Amino acid sequence: MKQKQKQKQKQKQKQLSLSSSSCEAVSSSSDQSQPSGNMTASTSSPSTAVATTQLEKSSVVSLSAVEDPAGSRDSPGGQESVTVERRGEFAALCKWTIVNFPKVKGRALWSKYFEVGGYDCRLLVYPKGDSQALPGYISIYLQIMDPRGTSSSKWDCFTSYRLAVVNPLDNSKSIHRDSWHRFSSKKKSHGWCDFTPSASIIEPKSGFLLNNDSILITADILVLNESVSFSRDNNELQPNAMLSLGVTGPVGDILSGRFTWKVHNFSLFKNMIKTQKIMSPVFPAGECNLRISVYQSSVNGVDYLSMCLESKDTEKTSAPDRSCWCLFRMSVLNQKPGLNHMHRDSYGRFAADNKSGDNTSLGWNDYMKMSDFIGTEMGFLVDDTAILSTSFHVIKELSSFSKIGGLIGVRINGPRKPDMQTGKFTWRIENFTKLKDLLKKRKITGLCIKSRRFQIGNRDCRLIVYPRGQSQPPCHLSVFLEVTDSRNISSDWSCFVSHRLSVVNQRMEEKSVSKESQNRYSKAAKDWGWREFVTLTSLFDQDSGFLVQDTVVFSAEVLILKETSIMQDFTDQNTDSSSAGFGVDRVGKRSFTWRVENFLSFKEIMETRKIFSKFFQAGGCELRIVGTDPDKNFWVRYRMAVVNQKNPAKTLWKESSICTKTWNNSVLQFMKVSDMLDADAGFLLRDTVVFVCEILDCCPWFEFSDLEVSIYLHNTLPRHWCCSW
Repeated sequence: MKQKQKQKQKQKQKQLSLSSSSCEAVSSSSDQSQPSGNMTASTSSPSTAVATTQLEKSSVVSLSAVEDPAGSRDSPGGQESVTVERRGEFAALCKWTIVNFPKVKGRALWSKYFEVGGYDCRLLVYPKGDSQALPGYISIYLQIMDPRGTSSSKWDCFTSYRLAVVNPLDNSKSIHRDSWHRFSSKKKSHGWCDFTPSASIIEPKSGFLLNNDSILITADILVLNESVSFSRDNNELQPNAMLSLGVTGPVGDILSGRFTWKVHNFSLFKNMIKTQKIMSPVFPAGECNLRISVYQSSVNGVDYLSMCLESKDTEKTSAPDRSCWCLFRMSVLNQKPGLNHMHRDSYGRFAADNKSGDNTSLGWNDYMKMSDFIGTEMGFLVDDTAILSTSFHVIKELSSFSKIGGLIGVRINGPRKPDMQTGKFTWRIENFTKLKDLLKKRKITGLCIKSRRFQIGNRDCRLIVYPRGQSQPPCHLSVFLEVTDSRNISSDWSCFVSHRLSVVNQRMEEKSVSKESQNRYSKAAKDWGWREFVTLTSLFDQDSGFLVQDTVVFSAEVLILKETSIMQDFTDQNTDSSSAGFGVDRVGKRSFTWRVENFLSFKEIMETRKIFSKFFQAGGCELRIVGTDPDKNFWVRYRMAVVNQKNPAKTLWKESSICTKTWNNSVLQFMKVSDMLDADAGFLLRDTVVFVCEILDCCPWFEFSDLEVSIYLHNTLPRHWCCSW
């Protein structure tokens, strides 16, 4: 029996082996030892995941330590073969035949190691799925271990691969999936926990089983042949051995440097980059780890080489708010003497992850035309080698935020509890002159620096500074406050904000330049501030006190109105039907209720300025409490109230009318502020005041020239028309 079984196995191997002379065959034993090292989980999505089954949302993951297969396989047959077809040093097609697959009892199977690009590779299969798999699914992973003959614990390699379960009867029904991954000493395994339903594999009629008991799994593997170098501003060169390719965390003091990445087998990936991307090892920049990413894009029907800089968080236990603002230049170096390199500049704030709302990738889809990049006479791709580099400058910054009460003109009588709607943010930027000189050298105008985000209430805020201003030639520093909705629950969000922005005088604080304003922020108007905040001459004057030890300090005191609003419709039973024949749009009664919950915080602001609600619709025009719509002309009759929250019967109502274009706004003298703030009066309850505006009537306002023909045709005007003579 054993002899017959061996003969059958040899026949199968002959059928599966390709005719290439570089094809080698090895057999793995049934008592494979446990792979060494830890494996950390890291979920990621491939650029392209192709499958011929209905499963399109299969997860591609890195195998975690708990999934590391151990011990011998508990399978009755336990025989298998691996054949490897080599396509040069850095490409190979592995074919793994697993015998007696339907009867396997072991939880995990793994192939014998095979070498690609100097790295030890093998396949892992969980016939009944690992702990992350959906019930009834098979899990398949590619594992790459430490390269042979290397004692270093820090290594990594970029690999593009395709895993497939082959259907020998009909290859078009084979199930395959594509992905890419940078394998390292900490992330050795990558693949799919729910590759395909196992029932579709072991069903005899499906055609996947050879001789009703064996399956064939293939792995098409491409390994990137690369080398890197890294230099800081002091020109200290750090080649591969020094630039820890398996970076475990950022080095905060590296603020400027150059990273160069050489790809020595680019043509091997020329088809892969059409649907996926290749990525460099990471390098430290401030608080972040960055990497170069390259892929191909089609822009207006033209193929471009796309290149961007990405942030990559290598430590999942690291602080979630790590970020850095970076000015960077990405280059494709020309390798022919006398020809020009390709450079493009950009800037932005990188976040360690995508949870903070900041960028994790910045670059260009249309960096350069592919025809220019691969052209034999262009000099960018020589001997199948491309040299990509990036130089970067990260600002050295320090920020602090405190949530305190009594901001922006609000007097404090005794201690007051912190208000979640107020806060003060301070932002120190060091090496400010160096940044200005770098922008001037590269002739970069209109550049803005964005601070870290700070949260007040449920809004994300941050400062925006233009070091060379927004005007040309540069004369003033520009400063703005940006407010966005951190919840992203609605596109029509808005909030009323009072803010004081300052450039702090570090020698005499009372000489700080401060400007104050009140605005309603929204998705369409998310930043407010001043283009001409302070002159650049004053800012960089060594005796002015604004620039001390090449450091500038900015601050923002922010107070956000805590408010809710409700719009309700009422039917007007007295609508005159005579107006219908003249195409006049009438509106029924509408009630807009505006509830302000931190009214006392704005009390002193309202002594000289105003607060206003968001706009609400009424008969084709937009209105707001204390507001105007200058582009349309409507006559509006309304009544307003300050609600008595203790005794609604004592609610104070007043009625008036407004022409939205002719009269900018309508101001009603309601009541004394002292009466409204009286604790026993009932208008102010738990720091909350409620305003109501009811629209009683609304119709277009016509000029005499618009109505002349109508007056000639009709003896009387509908009583709802209004005209100006």
